[in-house]
Formats: sequence, C-alpha cells, structure tokens
Amino acid sequence: MLDAVARTGSVRGAAALLHMTGPAVSQQLRRIEAEAGTRVVIPDGRGVRLTSEGRVLAGYAGQVADLMAKAESDLHRGEELVGRVCVGALASLLRAPLTDALAAFQARHPRVELRVEDGETVRHIELLADGRLDVVLAESWSAAQLSLPANATVRTLSRETAWIALSEQHPLRDRKQLGYPDLASDRWATCAKGADGHRALVQAARTVGVEVQVRYFVADYSTQIALVRAGLAVACIPSAEQPEDGNGVVFRPLATQMHRDIQLLADGRAAPRRVEAFIDHLTGTEQESPA
Repeated sequence: MLDAVARTGSVRGAAALLHMTGPAVSQQLRRIEAEAGTRVVIPDGRGVRLTSEGRVLAGYAGQVADLMAKAESDLHRGEELVGRVCVGALASLLRAPLTDALAAFQARHPRVELRVEDGETVRHIELLADGRLDVVLAESWSAAQLSLPANATVRTLSRETAWIALSEQHPLRDRKQLGYPDLASDRWATCAKGADGHRALVQAARTVGVEVQVRYFVADYSTQIALVRAGLAVACIPSAEQPEDGNGVVFRPLATQMHRDIQLLADGRAAPRRVEAFIDHLTGTEQESPA
C-alpha cells in the first residue's frame, strides 16, 4: 500500500494501481500510521506527500514488493503465462516493428492479455511510473534525447537515420544532401507540437541558426509523406535505410546527420513473468518454456 502511494503520489493513484477504492487506501494508511506511531503522509495539493518517516518506510516497502514479485516469479516459473501486459507506444511504431512482434508473442502465449495504446512518450512515461503501463516503446532523437525517470530500465531496440522527404517537383530534388539552411524558406510537416520528433527537428535547425516553419502537425509519417507528395511541405522521416524514391517523393540525407533510437522502457523493479517474457521477446532473448 505504502509503496503504491510512494509511486503514484496520491491516494487516488494508489487505488487505481491496486484496483481498490480511495477510502480503502486511506483507511489502510491510517492503520499504517497507527502501527508505526507516526505520520507517513501529509496532504500536498491534490495529492499526498511522504513525511521523512514515510520515506523511510516506503523504501523498505519497495524492497518488500520487489522481493514478493521475485518470489512469485520463481514459484511459478515453467508454468503457462497468464495475466495482462499493458504497452504504450508511439503511433508510428504500432505498424512496425510492434505488430508482428505482438502477433508472434500472442501465438506463443495465448493466455496473456495484451493491451496496447498509442500516444506521446511523455504521457506513457508517467503511466509507466505509476504502474498503469508495463512497457513503453519510445523514441529518443540525437538532437533531443529522452528524459527518463530514475528507476526506469532502457534497452535500445534499433537506430534509424533521419532523411529529408521532398516532392519530386521540389527545386532541390537533385541535391545529394541537404542542410537546414537549404530549406529555411520551406513549410514543414512534423509530429505533434512539443513531441520528441518535433523538438528534435526544431533544436537541430536552431543549432545552425534556422527556424523551421512548421505548418502541418501530424503524428503519422505516412500522412506527412502524403503532404510532401502534394507539394505542401517537406518532412524529416526516420528510417534504418534510405527509403526508395518514387510515387512523387524523393529522400535525401541531412548534411548534419541526425538519428532516432527506438527504446524499450520498463520499471527497474522486479516484473511479473509475463512482462519479463514480453520484454525478452521484443529484445530477442526469450527462451523456450520447459515442457
């Protein structure tokens, strides 16, 4: 209970994490305080804040919760995996590589319920921190690296290079590479304002004194390419290999290279076996279950 309050910073968050009601959590906190003989939480805005004594107890509570999770995992090792795995991912990652990996994992572990939601990484990290997501697939750009919570584990799944997408009618279509000053007067399409891809583009251009003129904010790269094809914008598209020119669009490398890492984020504490198996599956380290 105290571990959940410490993680979420509120009674309501702890209740959601533990699938309980708010009053039930409050009652348990009062019991903890009665047994400890001291206050462990005090009101703080819309949430609660741990007292110094509460932080001491919460530290031990976290260790106990971690040991219990490890014990449960070891106790049931070798049994068929059951339960729910909640995953947060950017919309651009839901098509590839995630969908094929989800299908393969589901076929191997049919009793695991997979739940996936798209959205921005900043929000997903908040949900990971308070236990409402088990795994987050995020992007981290070299020009605007991801800010991670202290207790998160990070695994880099792949690295992609940024390419400039131009209409086949663009006057610079025959250039071998392009810099931000070459495109200073162009209109751009990027993902949502303030999202990682948008911040990376803006910050990278500013390092050479260019303010990019973003006119179209769309999360989906396919839609960005459609805007490029129509001659409405240029765009910065990540890809492991140079995309093929054609269908009205050409792709050129940046003079100053920028890349995007696809990262898997998880809570640093012990996870249920189903979550461990899912992470191992995505990272290519899943072992065959014993017969």
